[in-house]
Amino acid sequence: MLGMVGRAAEGFYQVCRGLWTVFKHSGRPPTTKEFPDVMPELPGAFRGRLALAVNPETGEHLCISCRQCERVCPDKCIDITAHKSPQTGKLELIDFKIDHGLCMFCGLCTEVCPTSCIINTSDFEMSEYSRGALIYDLKRLTLSQEESAYYFAKKDLPPPKPKAKPAPKPEAAGDAGESLAQQPSDVSQQPGPKAEE
Repeated sequence: MLGMVGRAAEGFYQVCRGLWTVFKHSGRPPTTKEFPDVMPELPGAFRGRLALAVNPETGEHLCISCRQCERVCPDKCIDITAHKSPQTGKLELIDFKIDHGLCMFCGLCTEVCPTSCIINTSDFEMSEYSRGALIYDLKRLTLSQEESAYYFAKKDLPPPKPKAKPAPKPEAAGDAGESLAQQPSDVSQQPGPKAEE
């Protein structure tokens, strides 16, 4: 008999406890957001969709095709295509692909990037109807100058250094010899006033 009374008292206590919680929160403002009408304020360290930033001032691409992000990715979802430029001898980016269906958003690629080119954005709405649509190419990955400036400020990233312009190549020795051969070497061959006879 005492056991049944004790269980009843315990149940009544738990009901009162729950009602007290409801009563406490009935006068407070709600903590839920009316998503998607009200977008949440996400911190700068939020790891959303990956994107490629450009220089906010000049608009030039920051990727130097070092492939460090491709090597460090544990899911192997990054694929970079580059070739060596015959003019500068440096790698030039041709294509950059990220499979967001494979990506686990660990952020290792953003940490290892020496130019802060690859960054996590605040975009988390990436629903698609096919897996192929989750593979982003260079065009879909690249941010505009305004978006890049926004994320550089939000994430407190150091401003990117402008890329060094390639130095003009000196003229070849054969070209210099030809230009000298075209110039008159003797003063007597140069046109001037005729001597009186």
